Amino acid sequence: MKYRLPELDVPSATPFANDSLDREPLVKFLSGLIGRLGGPFVLALDSPWGTGKTTLVKMLKAQLELEDFQCIYFNAWQVDYVTDPLVAMVAALDALHFDDDVAETAFRSQMKAARKITSTLAKRAFVAGVKAATLNILDLDAASETLAANAAGDAAGDIVDAFQKEKSALDQFRREVESAVSNLKDSGKKETLVFFVDEMDRCRPTFAIEMLERIKHLFDVANIVFVLSVDKKQLEASTAAVYGERINAAEYLRRFIDLEYGIPLVQTKQFTKKLLTRFELDPAFSQRTGHSVQYDHQNFVDVFTELADLFDLSLRARERCVTCLAVVMDQTPSNHYLDPILAAFLLVLRLRNQDLFHALCRGTASSVDAMKYLKSLPGGGSLVADRTGVVIEAYLLAGDPNDERKEALHKALQERAEDPNGTTGEHVRARELVEMRKHVPGGMRHRFDLKYVAGKIDLAASIRD
Repeated sequence: MKYRLPELDVPSATPFANDSLDREPLVKFLSGLIGRLGGPFVLALDSPWGTGKTTLVKMLKAQLELEDFQCIYFNAWQVDYVTDPLVAMVAALDALHFDDDVAETAFRSQMKAARKITSTLAKRAFVAGVKAATLNILDLDAASETLAANAAGDAAGDIVDAFQKEKSALDQFRREVESAVSNLKDSGKKETLVFFVDEMDRCRPTFAIEMLERIKHLFDVANIVFVLSVDKKQLEASTAAVYGERINAAEYLRRFIDLEYGIPLVQTKQFTKKLLTRFELDPAFSQRTGHSVQYDHQNFVDVFTELADLFDLSLRARERCVTCLAVVMDQTPSNHYLDPILAAFLLVLRLRNQDLFHALCRGTASSVDAMKYLKSLPGGGSLVADRTGVVIEAYLLAGDPNDERKEALHKALQERAEDPNGTTGEHVRARELVEMRKHVPGGMRHRFDLKYVAGKIDLAASIRD
């Protein structure tokens, strides 16, 4: 049994060996699309944070490399501490190497020139930024100050000349980068360089926007395709944070992105099964003993997936829930009730609505409150009405810590269920609940302690809060 999963391995020779989301068709579609783009081009893969974009990107990179494309993987979030993203991007490009000696020598020569220009631009940006932040009070290193003055021109009469020099330097930078990339074909690779930029939406807003601007203005050269892995809504929020709420963030971002592709939803039940396998919980389920435990595994997969979809949990959030389940199962003897349907409900509820979770445990909220909350969610009415909703409500009724309320609800249900003339939806629901409560731990009359299950989940979840 595991309590934390390592990053999913994507073997370079077999990119889909550990694919739990059946993304091979999508990856091959995207690789075919990228192969036709040529460049310059910026493709954005859009999906919310925590939905598996990084794994998808690594599979796509591996697939493209099998097709003889040269690729760069660049994690923007890991380097957003640098002043200018250009420095980190050029360092990533400079890390490329070619098997062909002639191509390698030519590439090194052109990258040397690009690096020199990068150093000048970065130092100037650093000096300007520090001077602005300190209102010119800080006494900077004389060499850096001189460089900044030469590059930008401190005197009013030098402004136009400085602009022309900078424009010339930027044009030279683009030419050197384009020439460096042109060596790919001579080295036996496809002529298009695919530059993956991941985790951009997690960067500080200024860094994310500066990176987009650097890509647009400095890397808009032949045979480079940028693939940005982003949460578009978060990137729009970063844009608004930099330029103000009144900016049309979506329209602004269109200046930098040539094509957006929304990553389709994954097969979530398959993902739940894979999570249980990766956490090594399958043997733990199979070792359980007692009445009906053979259905525990499938019941958890079905109900947890349904609830996670209802609450629109990200893949990372689902992984967190299963981490808690691993701790709970480790603390639950194999011959004790696990109550996987109730556990699935409480795991998801604690993640999304801790107030209601704790209120149910204290007895200040009832099964009625829980069902109303579920029904208030988009699509929640269907879940409450089907078997899953009946089972959850039966468990909550049986485990209500408020004995007086529990007895009153029990009595009302019995009367409604036994009404020979009752044909309304409430009567049908009452009969379903009365019947279902015969099958939950404790049956109709005996005590079932909701706090026992919820308490374990609360403790397990607190480990990672």
